[in-house]
Amino acid sequence: MSESKRSRRAALRAQQEAAERAAKRKKVIGVIAGVVAIAVIVVIATVTINNHKRSEAANAPVTSAQVTPPSADAATGTYTVNPKTAKQDAPTLTLYEDYQCPNCKETEDIYGPVLKQLAASGDIKLQYRTLTFLDNGRNDSSYRAAMAAASADMVGKLEAYHNMIYKNQPAREGDGYTDDQLRNVFAKDAGITGSDLTNFQKYYDTKATSAFVKNAAAKGLTAGAKLAADDPSAFPPSGYFGTPTFTVNGKVYTGWQSINDPTAANMLASIKAAA
Repeated sequence: MSESKRSRRAALRAQQEAAERAAKRKKVIGVIAGVVAIAVIVVIATVTINNHKRSEAANAPVTSAQVTPPSADAATGTYTVNPKTAKQDAPTLTLYEDYQCPNCKETEDIYGPVLKQLAASGDIKLQYRTLTFLDNGRNDSSYRAAMAAASADMVGKLEAYHNMIYKNQPAREGDGYTDDQLRNVFAKDAGITGSDLTNFQKYYDTKATSAFVKNAAAKGLTAGAKLAADDPSAFPPSGYFGTPTFTVNGKVYTGWQSINDPTAANMLASIKAAA
């Protein structure tokens, strides 16, 4: 066989081998793409199912008579932390919050201890308005956490339980809270034990505070939207209401944002100036 024929045959075999390798690569890529597509479909389906389950859980009928937490106003859903110790002329500081809001946790970490100190001394009347708008189809943790906090108030542990929720807020927004955390871990860490723990878990499990929580969230969101409509400059940069928002005697209070090292003295002076 001539050298030229051998060269042509070698070239042909090389072309055939290259074509086979290309075909194999194409097949492998196709399989991978198919697997990825299936995985994406599975993920989408799983998320859809989970969101549906969460939605069902949030909208499931309650299984007990509805109750209003003792520290709260039934009409507005506003908690007053220190109704008995607040001085008669004390300014009312109201905090609009959502238990899944990262900025609310940061605010609680920095300013919460001082506000609680001022509430304990009676120098301010401290109130909470608990919203649940951060559920927003991702989960129902804001709603369940708000129900748990309301259930804690039923056994006299609102403030301690409120602290535990924020202390254990997930690092990534949207991860939410588990039922085990809300009904067991946080309750025990908040000092709810014995018959109080049994009663707390009954309130939570039967959604006895559900109607109150939903009403409070709706009323709070409406009130917050009105605050923004009346004074959009207090909600930069968008002009829309968000959490956390402070009010003093019903007016938006932004002075706290300029206090980097809060103390009872400088916080009280700022609050009184806004009153």
